[in-house]
Amino acid sequence: MNITLRAVTRDNFEAVTDLELLPHQEDYLASNSYSIAQASFHPHLRTRAVYAAETLVGFMMYAVPVEGGEAGEYGIWRFMVDAKHQGTGIGRQALAQLIDEIRAHGDVRRITISYLPDNAAAQRFYASFGFVERGIDDSDEMVAVLDGGPGAPVWP
Repeated sequence: MNITLRAVTRDNFEAVTDLELLPHQEDYLASNSYSIAQASFHPHLRTRAVYAAETLVGFMMYAVPVEGGEAGEYGIWRFMVDAKHQGTGIGRQALAQLIDEIRAHGDVRRITISYLPDNAAAQRFYASFGFVERGIDDSDEMVAVLDGGPGAPVWP
């Protein structure tokens, strides 16, 4: 399956906002519309549309370090695969590509992701990539961390 990450543009914006989660997943993630709006006001956020060949199948958003922030710290803020395409391996391939894209920045020390503590599926999925849980943040979400790559320091 040929999975690619592409920019969210005026050409695919509406299709990205129409992607859907399964009903039991809706409380776990902000809408794609909200995420795209958020990225329009925060230049450190990068949005990606996930395609399987030429079919739009998902959405991702990540944060690059902000000026004055923690150098080399990147965060995956949104990750979803449309309900019709879940369970096909698309999510695994898309996350691997996003991690590669983030690591290509060259200064990556760590990549964080957060999820609700009761989301056992997310915990297992991210752990399979090497994300290690570090604790609950101020938003009552579990924070998990991935080593940034070769030469990256190990953190507590």
